[in-house]
Amino acid sequence: MALVDQYLRMADLANQPARTAKTYITKSGQKRTVTAKAATRGITGFSIKHIYHLMNEGKFPKCVKIGRASLWRLSDINQWLESHNTTNSSEV
Repeated sequence: MALVDQYLRMADLANQPARTAKTYITKSGQKRTVTAKAATRGITGFSIKHIYHLMNEGKFPKCVKIGRASLWRLSDINQWLESHNTTNSSEV
């Protein structure tokens, strides 16, 4: 029996700002509404830009590309969180 790893998307890791609803008129005259989205807090509490910055410095797990999607292994993220939890608790 093979273990199946779970994957996370950037939306699961990074904070997402709130988006207000927008209404616009298409060229054909139809009225379209883009729904609002509440702000969410990701697992890391970092922004998308900061996560990619940490990846470039080698301080955050690299993503796995599956098709066009960038995904992170849940096990890698848990290890990264655990390593930061132990270093922070020893400094206190």
